Amino acid sequence: MARSIANGDYGVLNAIESASRPGEWYAVVADRRTAALSCDCPRWIFNAAGSRTCKHTDFTLGLLTAHAGPDRASAGVQAGRTPAPTGEGGDEHTFITATRRQWPGLLGTWEIEQTAATIDGAPYVVVRLKLRTGNGETLTGTVSFAARHQHTPAGMESWVAAWCGYAIAAELAYRAGLRLGALPPRRATPVRATGARASRRPAPLGFGDILRVGDVRDLGDQLLPEQRAENTLRLFLGEELYLQLKHQGYLDVSSVLYPEEERVYRLRRHAHKQREHRVRVFERGAYARDFCIVRAQNVPEADWYLTVFLGLLSDERATIGVVHAHNVFPRCSDDPMPETTPTIWQPRAENLPAAS
Repeated sequence: MARSIANGDYGVLNAIESASRPGEWYAVVADRRTAALSCDCPRWIFNAAGSRTCKHTDFTLGLLTAHAGPDRASAGVQAGRTPAPTGEGGDEHTFITATRRQWPGLLGTWEIEQTAATIDGAPYVVVRLKLRTGNGETLTGTVSFAARHQHTPAGMESWVAAWCGYAIAAELAYRAGLRLGALPPRRATPVRATGARASRRPAPLGFGDILRVGDVRDLGDQLLPEQRAENTLRLFLGEELYLQLKHQGYLDVSSVLYPEEERVYRLRRHAHKQREHRVRVFERGAYARDFCIVRAQNVPEADWYLTVFLGLLSDERATIGVVHAHNVFPRCSDDPMPETTPTIWQPRAENLPAAS
């Protein structure tokens, strides 16, 4: 079988904006087996003769070296890293707030670094988010902005949330044994203006738009929050896993906290997406009980499903923290259909060396 991102063979290390075309992105990924870097830019793709390399892979290798130690910085990355300032009054940085808002299931402690760098002589701003999850894992996401496009901090928020959030969530899913689909669209459009500033003809729907869910009713894309949330779920899971969820009606997540019981959480989805199902709990392959983990606020059902899914991957203890005596139910408590498909508990996979 050919190695691919969809098969989980590669991890996302860096999203780099084109120096000449704002809003066009190149993804640098690392082979999980060899740690070799590759890119989806034309120079790397069509450089089949000789060693495959490009300025984006060289730059990302320099970032990795710089994070390994300031004395070893290379490829235009400034030695030493400056934490990005927090908001007024010491509040959380707006990039972290945006990422948490768009990926509410990513639970843990967030850190941010912002670094000046150059790629082939062009100045860049590199934003790196780090998440220390409640499950004891550390994950990072990196996005590099071309300075010539003069992004404002507000304009950078949706890109940081989209790329860094996706990279961290995808790595979490990989460690849980789930293989996601392809990367986000390479040509993505930021969230567009609405109201009087909006164009008469809607622009193409971009990754930043898809992730804006919740109570936002009008982004100029003619989509309801429920439709946008469904797009988010489908984009994150990828076609194969999304179709698996659609056909079998559930996804399984192995427990980190209860390996002795070989606990597995079965996240079922209502056939008509009208309400949430209780989470079915399996221990040593046998269906044991139901946990009631419901929406705490009025959000789209797809948003709730993705939040619980990512929450179990990132901070199992916090996600099941609502489960007390009154939230534990007997088997088939909300659905008479018995469970006939067994579960297989599996430990978390090792971290991608090049991404640590």
